Amino acid sequence: KEVLCEGTIASVAEPVKQHSYGRNEGTWMKDPAARDSKIYITNYYYGNNLVEFRNLDNFKQGRWSNLYKLPYNWIGTGHVVYRGAFYYNRAFTKNIIKYELRQRYVAAWTQLHDAVREDTTPWKWRGHSDIDFAVDESGLWVIYLSADYDYAHAEVMVVAKLDPNDLSLRKEATWRTGLKRSSYGNCFIACGVLYAVSAYDQREAEVSYAYDTHTGAERSPGLPFINEYSYTTQIHYNPKEKVLYAWDNGHQLIYNITFLEVGHK
Repeated sequence: KEVLCEGTIASVAEPVKQHSYGRNEGTWMKDPAARDSKIYITNYYYGNNLVEFRNLDNFKQGRWSNLYKLPYNWIGTGHVVYRGAFYYNRAFTKNIIKYELRQRYVAAWTQLHDAVREDTTPWKWRGHSDIDFAVDESGLWVIYLSADYDYAHAEVMVVAKLDPNDLSLRKEATWRTGLKRSSYGNCFIACGVLYAVSAYDQREAEVSYAYDTHTGAERSPGLPFINEYSYTTQIHYNPKEKVLYAWDNGHQLIYNITFLEVGHK
């Protein structure tokens, strides 16, 4: 069921630092479908560990409660935890994996056949992963670069709804956006709208692109966005808390966001 959505984003506040932990690159997140306050960390952009902390205080104290050693390595910073499972891109493949946390096993696995995978080494940070996941009010999404063979082998950024049980994609719930790979830093989805930030390595950036999956409309919101430490490697929207989680140069930040009042476009 769809939870009430706030509509489109009107502004993004300056970030508030929660902690400084780990490598320059990483991901921190909560499970927006869970009742608890657990925090999950992937430190760096390649590895096989997922670290769990009971809450923010424990995270600040460095007291972890669980360590998951995954059977296949993850790559990038686009993973999510949703409904008790860790969703990630298996390193150096087009495969996406659902790893069930409580029972610690791979519960689903599929390949994004049309995904473009970087043949060049991914060790130079490009500002985003080849395959990103997102969770919003309507559920689980995947964002990836697709080879669009209809248009002279052009590459287009695709957003698709994912079935969280078996990772299947529905053709009618797949959208080809106008976003170009090299034209943005990070992206996230809120209320069915894909947002892209113009840069990850400049302090003063902006939310420069939005694609509304409800209408197919594209626009340039031009909302100021501050990369406080000028090296943002992850931005996730949390639909339960209605905030953005970000990892910026080894600092974990939260951005408050305001939405346009319903009725305004």
